[in-house]
Amino acid sequence: MMLSAFIALMCFLPYITAQNSTILYSKSRWLQLPPTPKLPLQLIGQYAKINDIGIWYTIYGSNNATSLLFLHGGFANSNYWGLQVEELKSFYRCILMDSRGQGRSFTTSTDITYDLMTSDVIALLDYLNIERVHLVGWSDGAIIGLNLAMNHPNRLISLFAFGANYGPTGVKDVSTSPVFMTYLERTKTEYEAMNPVNNYSNLYNNLTSMWAKFPNWTQQDFTRIDKKLSIWIVDGDHEEAIFRNQPDDMTSWIPQASQLILPGTSHFAFIQDPVTFTMFVKRFLAEIDCPSCTDTIWVPSVASSIFCSFSISIQFNNLLSILCLCMHTWLSHVFLIILILINIHV
Repeated sequence: MMLSAFIALMCFLPYITAQNSTILYSKSRWLQLPPTPKLPLQLIGQYAKINDIGIWYTIYGSNNATSLLFLHGGFANSNYWGLQVEELKSFYRCILMDSRGQGRSFTTSTDITYDLMTSDVIALLDYLNIERVHLVGWSDGAIIGLNLAMNHPNRLISLFAFGANYGPTGVKDVSTSPVFMTYLERTKTEYEAMNPVNNYSNLYNNLTSMWAKFPNWTQQDFTRIDKKLSIWIVDGDHEEAIFRNQPDDMTSWIPQASQLILPGTSHFAFIQDPVTFTMFVKRFLAEIDCPSCTDTIWVPSVASSIFCSFSISIQFNNLLSILCLCMHTWLSHVFLIILILINIHV
């Protein structure tokens, strides 16, 4: 018993931090919006004057590492990627940017469109002398990633698109979602605290107007995506903003795309269950950057997550649930099997 407790503690310690203390083990975590993460402490943000606007950006990791660009959703800012950057900055050159007129980025223009935000991404990559990137996008950020895949495929290595839609009819009435309304209230407060222009009413009108009309893609548009580009279409199984037909259709329209539906999460899976979300980002990136690693490292992690979901769903003890989410070594998998057998016989 003492040995099991010690093993669990050693596995769980890396996750006991102020930023990672989320509701990972709650059955209703999709009904909650955890606190906005903070970016790692060595934050040195700066502005790039591109397209006649000021784009705020920051970079973590070695300049010699492969570039990984994170794009946030509408009304948000780059801080929302804090938990993922903390895990990935040792392996990738992590680039974060606040989209035009949002977060710390400012513009005197009233125009915010997906095409303009896509042109901002290209301009920032040119500014930084970066040819191609892996892209992890959430919501609007994922739509920008799909826009790049259709129209500027030479700038992408891969695309992990979470929470995207391809048409206005694919968006739900978010006013009925307490979680999404909490998100809008929070991002308004964050915007007013960090944006130099600070004109939230204009931002709100611009984004909601854009969402009512765009994107407006059809199946034919997706045929423009290079069939060699690695793409995952990802969503939460309790998505409150996007109808399920959106990721389903896009996956069927992109021959090489894989679909991932994350359990027990919504439009905010990356903070509701950051351990699982980041694990799958790593798994996705490993397919491109280290194919042999997918069999020796990431597959066991995915397997442990499946065991974890199983253990939580039938209410095994908390020790097993905690250990499932902390599997990073083969030794831990041995202990996982032992604990499963113990639970079966108890």
